[in-house]
Amino acid sequence: MNAPNSTEKIHSPSYKCPKCGASNFKRWELPNPLILFLVIFPALAFNEIILGQRIPKTMLICKECDLPEFDRSYVPCPSCKTLHLSRLAGGKRAFGNWRGIRCPLCNEPIPYLRNIFSWGIIVLSFPLWALPYFLHFRKQPLPPLYFLVNGQVPKPKKITNKTWIYMGAGWGAAMWLIMSFFPIFTGGEQLPSWNSMLYTLPIWAFGGFLFGFFTCFLLGRKPRKKALSKQGLSPNP
Repeated sequence: MNAPNSTEKIHSPSYKCPKCGASNFKRWELPNPLILFLVIFPALAFNEIILGQRIPKTMLICKECDLPEFDRSYVPCPSCKTLHLSRLAGGKRAFGNWRGIRCPLCNEPIPYLRNIFSWGIIVLSFPLWALPYFLHFRKQPLPPLYFLVNGQVPKPKKITNKTWIYMGAGWGAAMWLIMSFFPIFTGGEQLPSWNSMLYTLPIWAFGGFLFGFFTCFLLGRKPRKKALSKQGLSPNP
């Protein structure tokens, strides 16, 4: 199955799906409960402040394509009216976006949300980052949502079952290391012992398995054919 063209223009006021041409989208934006949770959940401030991971202000998910959700989810650029396939921003491009992200085609900023606890940390740490930011980083261009290849939008990589396994294993390993050494920065404790780290390893391994499984379940599912038939539509070939 061919991946959708991720550079299809949005014809305002109706957005057109690059794959099927329909304008029936599910919008993920505030006050959507999931997006609201991501904005108020304290632990995600770590992802934003330390890892530079950001959440798009708006996500559009086509409700009529017979594709897995990761192949029908888009980040719209309000400046040039381009739909960007959201998973093109995955991998390494999901990190290091502390100041925001720009459209790779028109170079204008794409609106992104920020966790409320991140705002608190930013305000309290203002004396530490203000000078280098205003003297240097403010003048630097924002990182792109994804990198163009020879001036063209890259083709998304094929996602297989191994992708979800690697994703879950990576998440579990990262959380295992973070939570093992986190007490050093909060309570002044000594380096964790190997016994304590080995004790928590299977816990975070199982957590990584659950993360990969539910990510696969949520993003890899296709719309129900029954729902498509009710709308008088047929699945895409």
